[in-house]
This record gives sequence, C-alpha cells and structure tokens, in this order.
Amino acid sequence: MNKPLRSRRRYRGRTPEQLAAERRDRLLKAALALFAERGYTGTPIETLCATARVATRHFYEQFDGREAVLKALFDDIFEHASREISAALADDSEDLDARVGNAIRAAMQYLLEDPRRARVFCLESIGVSREMEAHRRARVRDIAGLVHRYADALQASGMLPERDYTLPSVALIGAVFEMMEEWLTTDTGLDADGLAREAVLIFRAMIIGARFYEDERPPKVEA
Repeated sequence: MNKPLRSRRRYRGRTPEQLAAERRDRLLKAALALFAERGYTGTPIETLCATARVATRHFYEQFDGREAVLKALFDDIFEHASREISAALADDSEDLDARVGNAIRAAMQYLLEDPRRARVFCLESIGVSREMEAHRRARVRDIAGLVHRYADALQASGMLPERDYTLPSVALIGAVFEMMEEWLTTDTGLDADGLAREAVLIFRAMIIGARFYEDERPPKVEA
C-alpha cells in the first residue's frame, strides 16, 4: 500500500523545500569559511560540498556553479550591511549629518565583526569575471546611492552646498573599501571600531571640504 503523498515527501519531518533551504544555508556558511581562508580560486566545488555535507547533485539543484555561490554570498552580506545602513539613516533621533556617519560606522562594524565577511566582500569578489565585476559595481553604486540620497538631504537643509553628489558618494564608498582592504591585508594597528572611526572622519572631511571649497573653481580668463 502506498504511503500518503505528504509522508512520502517528507524526510525526518522536513519538506523538500526546507531541506533545500538548509542545504543552501550550509553551502553559504561553508563558502564564507573557505573563501576567506583559502580564497575563492582555491576552493573547488568538491571541497565546498564536503565541508557543507551536501552531495554534488544537490549542489547543482541550488547553484549552477561556484561563481553563483560567491554571488549569493556577496549579496547576502550586502543585504545585511544595507539593513544596518538603512536602520542608522532612519534614526530620526539624530540629525542628518550624524545619521550618515552612524550608517558608515554600522556597516563597517557589521563587516568587520566577522572579518570573513569583509574579506569576501572586499577581496574575494574582485577579478572573478566580467559578470561578477559588473554585479559588484552595481552593489557599490547601490550603497553609494544611499549616501547620495542623504547628501541631497543635507544639501536641502543647507548643510551642504548645491551640487551633484553622485561621484563624491561613490568616492567615499571606494575609500571605505580601500581602508578595509588595507586593514585585512596589513597590520594597521587599529581594531574594527578604530577603523570605523577613520571612515567616519573621511565622511566628515568630505562634508567640511564641500562647505569650505564650494567656490573653488578655475579662474576666468579675461578676454
């Protein structure tokens, strides 16, 4: 006699969808550990599967290759960091200037409290492929867009001069990433909180510079 469909489709009380989600989670956790320790290029799919205790056939039910795992892990880190940024920016108990500084600090603290996140996000995602680079750049612009939006709000409140803050916002995020790369690869003498403070100082310098040098333009050439 055949078992009911519900019983046949469950394994130890879990549905196939639940099992698939658990396998995906294990693969991403394994990828975080292995990509940070061995590097992306030094981690074959077989090692990922063995570490995650996932059969290769189940791996390909989740991802079409190793780069897809990296992209999913990168996006997972990005989404968590973005939530930290959004929460700090939405805190109306602080003024706009302080919110942006707090947002930078919150994102960096999330990435650096587990340095594996920062290593995957800032180092292992670079130079993988043209497609991954385009994806990474799009995410950088997404983060810069959050800063840009609040730079516009600072501008509207009179705290910043009128101008387009698109490129300064991208430059700020780029500087923060470079600082994290330096922190990950050399002994800077700073802990995570110290590095976050340095990043906020760069933001403050950008604000001060925009206020004091807004009229710094090439001199007019007299006819």
